[in-house]
Amino acid sequence: MADTRERWRKRLPHWEVEGRPHFVTIRCAGSIPAAAAERLREIHRSIQAVAPRSAEFAQLQRHYFRASEKYLDSGDGFAPFIEASLCERLTGELTALEATHGWACPHRVVMPNHVHLLLLPTSPAPFPLHVALAHFKGRSARTLNLTLHRAGSFWQAEWFDHWVRDDPEQARIVEYIRQNPVKAGLATTWDQYPWVK
Repeated sequence: MADTRERWRKRLPHWEVEGRPHFVTIRCAGSIPAAAAERLREIHRSIQAVAPRSAEFAQLQRHYFRASEKYLDSGDGFAPFIEASLCERLTGELTALEATHGWACPHRVVMPNHVHLLLLPTSPAPFPLHVALAHFKGRSARTLNLTLHRAGSFWQAEWFDHWVRDDPEQARIVEYIRQNPVKAGLATTWDQYPWVK
């Protein structure tokens, strides 16, 4: 049985499990057009109306994730990671996450307007996931906004996270991360895309 470290809910449900890898998606603020954002809000309202540990909840959560991905992969809205220098800065921030907060990121992809991360705890007591991600988002937003000579929200307030149940699921997530730029038409094979690991 999973040893829950923390469980919380804002707009999306979040569940951190002790000692387990976590798959995280963070999107840029303003990366989804208004009509698509409204559709996602409808799905979110449906999620809020069902029991958190039910099969229906899991199905709606997957539907929300797939719909978000479809809109994100279109590349509309705020898409700062078309700039190689910003991708480099962001990967530096991800590398620092291990040293500062105890979470390694061995697999990741930086897409034009979002990132997918597989985070693994590297110490017996890493920072709580939500603390590590809040620090990462804050530091990277400040750095990236300064680079772009802009102010305001860089990242969406929340993120999607999912704790990894077993090795086969982790292998599927790694493949998903690798294939994301291929699916979005940014490369013909995953290893041609410079911002995937």
